[in-house]
Amino acid sequence: MVIDGCRKYMRKTCGDVLDNLKGECYQVLIEDCIPVLKRYAKEERMFDYVINDLTAVPISTSPEEDSTWEFLRMILDLSMKVLKPDGKYFTQGNCVNLTEALTLYEELLGRLYCPVEFSKEVVCVPSYMELWVFYTIWKKPEV
Repeated sequence: MVIDGCRKYMRKTCGDVLDNLKGECYQVLIEDCIPVLKRYAKEERMFDYVINDLTAVPISTSPEEDSTWEFLRMILDLSMKVLKPDGKYFTQGNCVNLTEALTLYEELLGRLYCPVEFSKEVVCVPSYMELWVFYTIWKKPEV
């Protein structure tokens, strides 16, 4: 029943694009993104959009959680490697109240393998009953 409800909602908002996992202009992969991103980066495949629904900004800002932040950086770097120069990367940040963690995330964006710019938007997430920050990131144009 939930699937039918989701399918009806998605059809209403997206048409029939998600009825099939593969279409003329898209393919939905249901697998671990890290090997896929590594393979696509090695093949130099580029995409207009990358949507990250794997990771949010970590809530911890303590040094013992460095591995979490390094994992996030790896995902960001791999994603930037497959993003076209004029492409967009979309991701969730975290709750708007986690100002220190969001600041660390924005600092991390300045340390990626390539220079990036970003915008952010605060959105109400009703299921969390919180305001969250969502980011759009793109490669900085070469001068």
